[in-house]
Amino acid sequence: MKSGLWDNMRKMVTLIDDLRDCGVQDYIKLPRICVVGMQSAGKSSLLENICGLDFLPRGDGVVTRRPLELRLVHIQERLTPWAIFKEVPDKKFTDFTKVREEIDRLTDSKAGQKKNILPDPIELTIWSPDCPDLTIIDLPGITLIPLKDSDQPDNIEEITLNMCRRYCEDERTIILCVMPASQDITTQRSLKLARQLDPDGIRTIGVITKIDIMGEGSDASKVLLNEEVKLKLGYIGVKNRSQQDIINKVPVQKALRQEEDYFASDPRYAGIPQDILGTRALIEKLTTVLYQHIRRCLPDIIREIDTKADECEDKLKLLGTELPRDQKDKVQLVFNLLQDYTDGFKNTMDGKYDKNEATITDEEKKIELTGGAKIKQMFNELYQEYADEKYHVTDCYLDRDIELADQLHQGDSIPGFPSFDSFLYLIVPQVQALIRPAQDVLDQIFQYMDEISQQILRKVFTRFPSVLDEISEMSRKVIESQRAKAEQVVINQIEAEMNYIYTNDEEYLTTKADLVFKQNSKTVDPKKILVRELRNRVDLYYKILIRNLRDSIPKYIGYYLVKQTLDKMQLVLYDQMNKSDNVFQMLEEPVYILQERQQHQKTLKALKQAKKVLKQDPDLSKGRG
Repeated sequence: MKSGLWDNMRKMVTLIDDLRDCGVQDYIKLPRICVVGMQSAGKSSLLENICGLDFLPRGDGVVTRRPLELRLVHIQERLTPWAIFKEVPDKKFTDFTKVREEIDRLTDSKAGQKKNILPDPIELTIWSPDCPDLTIIDLPGITLIPLKDSDQPDNIEEITLNMCRRYCEDERTIILCVMPASQDITTQRSLKLARQLDPDGIRTIGVITKIDIMGEGSDASKVLLNEEVKLKLGYIGVKNRSQQDIINKVPVQKALRQEEDYFASDPRYAGIPQDILGTRALIEKLTTVLYQHIRRCLPDIIREIDTKADECEDKLKLLGTELPRDQKDKVQLVFNLLQDYTDGFKNTMDGKYDKNEATITDEEKKIELTGGAKIKQMFNELYQEYADEKYHVTDCYLDRDIELADQLHQGDSIPGFPSFDSFLYLIVPQVQALIRPAQDVLDQIFQYMDEISQQILRKVFTRFPSVLDEISEMSRKVIESQRAKAEQVVINQIEAEMNYIYTNDEEYLTTKADLVFKQNSKTVDPKKILVRELRNRVDLYYKILIRNLRDSIPKYIGYYLVKQTLDKMQLVLYDQMNKSDNVFQMLEEPVYILQERQQHQKTLKALKQAKKVLKQDPDLSKGRG
């Protein structure tokens, strides 16, 4: 690999590792390489080849029982390799036999000594002149049958598969799928899993191990040339140390030289491109793929860090600072929260923008009016059908109904002249029927205001559920009180219209004279003239009445319910707070609020630290490395 690309690769991997050290990987998915394979597929030997060191545990059955996160750091050749475990950061290992023992100890400390498997990773950093700059996670091998006399459950296959799935399902994870050449790769569970998680094969690298122990007359050339199960990143063939080599303690560096000699001398692989054979080819492939992968992912990672930090700050702002201990400060806190509530309530009803508004979701805002605009829409719908030019209230009366009304109220007046009582008989029931629609609109607005009020209260007082219940009841009573006042005024208005018939409307007076003129101009049945005149008078007066009520009823509801509620809410709540010690005694945060605040603080701290890391090399963060 060219030195410039190697340096950039080193910077990129270091940047991701630094972000991981900040703890940001708990909230943002970071690029990584995960090694998956069946038990005894040769993963451990492969990793030792990559590291250039002999340090991984050996034995029968499942050896890797906790994921092992290996951070490899390339150093100057004259330095002696060393290793540090995150769980024992003060201890520096230069004897890699001790590293193997420490891995066993850390595994047994969490997973027990009876071969149980756990998902908690062991984090190990190795500095060596023989290793590349890579971070690789070695996952426990996929196991089909639990070991005898072990703590492994009967569903060990499901457990190991699910662990591999959790680590590899993220699209920012490169899957290093290790398979022995001695087995048909089309039946390999590790490759099947990789294909499920990466159906297009764009982030899976196949590694074929144990090539040297294939039977006479067979080879892995078709697999290596991507002719069987295709992967866009292809396959690499490697020759690991054999079990006898390990027993004989053949050094890894010597084994790597033997690997090169093997591929150079075996005629079965003479025609295979050298860039897909051997550990060094694999290291070249991994570093190049990871470098390109990080460059592609980095802009999105930076955006996600910024977005997540903003979300945390918003949530912490909503949760507020820790509860003060001083009583005076507690009182001030409650009053400040009340101010936030009444301001939010008023702003929502007035239609003012509030980025912290929690009453309506973004999706709802696209399709539904809110606040005062929604209330105006309700007002516009009041008596809307009655205001239509084609609507005539007397359509509910037959001619004989109107004749009967005239007969009932004619008395000793001169026949042929409509009686005022007849007019009342026809109009009053229709006016009385207007009370219910007005009450319905009033109730709708009351319910809507109460809903907004409760939503804002839940947001503002989310930290204090007991206080929330108390103040919710107080605020609801304020709205209910104003609703009752508005209802009385509305009923009075309609009853006045019903019990005192009067208009100075020019249209009515003009139309009335016109009706008399038209009646005198033609010879018509007197009864029909009377019916028509009464019908026309009632229809016309009703239209005038509807026009007036569509103006006045919204004004009364808007003033007595909406405006008066907004004007009085803060003063009433302040007054009730001053008279009650109960609220302040209930001012305690539940444990889950404390835990949520601590979690957001922890998250924000990690994200801010990540931002500092990114600022250290702006060009690299912009993908210019």
